[in-house]
Amino acid sequence: MSDDLVGELKPLVIKKRIKANHAPHGGAWKVAYADFVTAMMAFFLLLWLLNVTTESNKQGISNYFEPDTSEEEKLVGSGQTLAGLAEVAEGALKSAGSPPSVTVALATAGSKTGGDEGKENVEDAAALAEAEAKRVQTELESFAKVEAEIRQALQEIPELNDMQDSLMIDYSPDGLRIQILDGEDIPMFAAGRAVLNDHGRKMLAIIANVITKMPNLVVVTGHTDSSGGGRPTYGNWELSGDRANTARRVMVEFGLGAEKIAKVSGKADREHLFPDKPNSVLNRRISIILQKQKPLTEMPDNDQQASTEAKDS
Repeated sequence: MSDDLVGELKPLVIKKRIKANHAPHGGAWKVAYADFVTAMMAFFLLLWLLNVTTESNKQGISNYFEPDTSEEEKLVGSGQTLAGLAEVAEGALKSAGSPPSVTVALATAGSKTGGDEGKENVEDAAALAEAEAKRVQTELESFAKVEAEIRQALQEIPELNDMQDSLMIDYSPDGLRIQILDGEDIPMFAAGRAVLNDHGRKMLAIIANVITKMPNLVVVTGHTDSSGGGRPTYGNWELSGDRANTARRVMVEFGLGAEKIAKVSGKADREHLFPDKPNSVLNRRISIILQKQKPLTEMPDNDQQASTEAKDS
């Protein structure tokens, strides 16, 4: 019986499957991400260049991507075999009545191609943008220094400590604006007149001593409230203009160069500091603006730039 059981036993087969490892992940996504970041950087660089470059510089950048066809077209062969052909550039002719076509200027020996000139224009535009940004930053730092010096000088004069609230300094679209406000307790001018008192003269003397160091032009403007004057032939227009001119004379007296005065005007009660309170004495004020310098349109000479930096220092 045991022999029968042995005969019935079947061999046991064990199958072992070897699992293959997963293939390594590729890095294609990194390449795509790098391309995206590069494209975004180029996009924001383009936005920055469009914001800081002038129209002439934009034209120079445009020339970099197109052939140089700036030479004036000349008609040749009128009435002859070549009648109706226009000379676009050296070695290139086209018919005045033919459909538009792409014309490539042939470069001669020793001449610059449009690509070379465009590349130089791009480099000049970038250098000009950098110089303009540096100039604006330097000017803003100079304005901040002017404000600090004026406030420091007021603190050093005890009799002017009460006039700290009468001084307003802020930045306007035209430049640094310094305003001296009138007040009930400490007025700057005699009532209804263009005569400065001692406090007003000392305030203008401090301002003149500080801003005379700046190369910026100065605009002086007088303002009044809406209360009106006592004389029918001498109203707010006359009063505001005379007070502005008085402030100009006092600042010139205390060292401000007369050539730095760009404009003196009176605006009467047309620009209130507090529009909701037209009769407030705080609307009576003298506004002194240090005008912003004109933006750069070309790179300054090295000697001129060195002299400017020396003055600022």
